[in-house]
Amino acid sequence: MEKQTIQSIVKGLALSTVFAVGTLFSATANNAVNGSDAAAKAEIKYAGSSKEQVSFNIKFNNPSGKKFTLLVLDAKGDLFFKEHYNAKSFDKRLVLSQDDADKLTFRIQQGEETFSEKINVFLSETESRKNSGK
Repeated sequence: MEKQTIQSIVKGLALSTVFAVGTLFSATANNAVNGSDAAAKAEIKYAGSSKEQVSFNIKFNNPSGKKFTLLVLDAKGDLFFKEHYNAKSFDKRLVLSQDDADKLTFRIQQGEETFSEKINVFLSETESRKNSGK
């Protein structure tokens, strides 16, 4: 009788250990997938102007290295710029004419995911004079 009780306890402990290890591996795998999704971030910043141009810094963290598309739309929603990239750590400076840069929408598309940011560029009178040399 005592032997059966010990065997039952050992079987219960072994089964509990297998269940606990399986749960641990499952949780780790889920965190890895969610972590890589959260790490894919985009940042678009107005970098200033010079002469008749404006600059934007575009950064995109793409740890998977999957292909993505950078789109720039004008104020009317018409496609202004489109390029495909697959860099893992994308960092680009986009320089545009001031005439084209009033209201822009920047989009980064990767599969079914889209990051979009609208930027309105208004140059102050002082900045316009400084850039024109007056």
